[in-house]
Amino acid sequence: MFFKKNPGKLDTPMDQFLARQDLTVDQRAVLDVYMTGVAHALAGTNAILKRNGKDPIYDATGERALQDARHLEALLEEFLKQRPDMKKQPLSVCAVLALLSRYPV
Repeated sequence: MFFKKNPGKLDTPMDQFLARQDLTVDQRAVLDVYMTGVAHALAGTNAILKRNGKDPIYDATGERALQDARHLEALLEEFLKQRPDMKKQPLSVCAVLALLSRYPV
C-alpha cells in the first residue's frame, strides 16, 4: 500500500495533498500517481454518464475541461480553501465534489 499508517506521519492521500509543498521527491511521485488515478477515474465516470444518456460531470474540451492531474490539484486546492471542513474527508471524494462545485451538472 502506498500510504502506510505511521503515527504523526502523512498517512492518507489527503494528508499528502495538504502537505504537498513539503514532500520528498518520492512522496510527491506517489501523490502524482494517486492524482492521475483520480483524474482517470473521473474520466471513466464521465464516460459512463454519457453512455447512460446523462450529462457528464465536465466536458472533455472547452472551458469545462479537466486537462490533467495538475488541473485537478488546482481545483482541489480552490475547493478546500472554500470548504476547510472537507479536509477530513477522502481526497477522491473531495475531487468529485470539487468538480461538481466548479462545473455544476
